[in-house]
Amino acid sequence: RSIFNIKKSNAEKSKKMGEEEKFFRETFMYDKEISVINTATAECSVPSHRRVDLPVTAGEQLDVVDVTEGNAVICRNSEGRYGYVLVEHLNFR
Repeated sequence: RSIFNIKKSNAEKSKKMGEEEKFFRETFMYDKEISVINTATAECSVPSHRRVDLPVTAGEQLDVVDVTEGNAVICRNSEGRYGYVLVEHLNFR
């Protein structure tokens, strides 16, 4: 019985991640292949001020997907959400 709940949960999670990727591609007009170029840890908690910013919590692991001009990178969190994060809030060790 619990096996079916796990499979259902995974199916829901992958559907949500697909929706997040679609939203990301439309919002950022991103047509390149999404690949992780680095990983980083958030050094402090930062709320999002704009729709395109990714809110992060201290200690959160993030996948860096793309580097932008300026002082921000595009990251993906464990929930599959994408957004800009300032480099000064990240630790790349």
